Amino acid sequence: MAAVVHPAPRHHRPVRPSRPAGRARTPREERHLRVVPPPRHHPAAVYRRRQVHAALAALVLATVLVVAAWTGARALAGALGGVPLHASGAPAATAGAPSGPVHVVQPGDTLWSIARSLQPTGDVRALVDRLAALNGGGALQVGQRLVLPG
Repeated sequence: MAAVVHPAPRHHRPVRPSRPAGRARTPREERHLRVVPPPRHHPAAVYRRRQVHAALAALVLATVLVVAAWTGARALAGALGGVPLHASGAPAATAGAPSGPVHVVQPGDTLWSIARSLQPTGDVRALVDRLAALNGGGALQVGQRLVLPG
């Protein structure tokens, strides 16, 4: 017949090492005899602080997502033929008939490339500044009609 041996339950104290009577315990023996206290629960203030931090993080994330969606919607409206806007949010071209020759912006066009096509040699910085002033800023949208200096 086989003997069934059950392991000792975990909640029992560790067995004390055998030692001769009258001998002091070593630090190692003392460490083995220490009882580890159960984990303490955090005070309610800690839970409240964690909840506030989580709420603030969610608020910041929601704000970032709303701003990103709004910016994307503005860019999409401009790409689909809405009024092109420059950085300040004002219309890039004034309403009414243009007062000079017109250039329709193509994909890849910049004020610098347009200025270089108008003035193949020399410094084009002054021409770029005039183009930006005539057309309400430096931001370009494909299909935008740029008024060229006469």
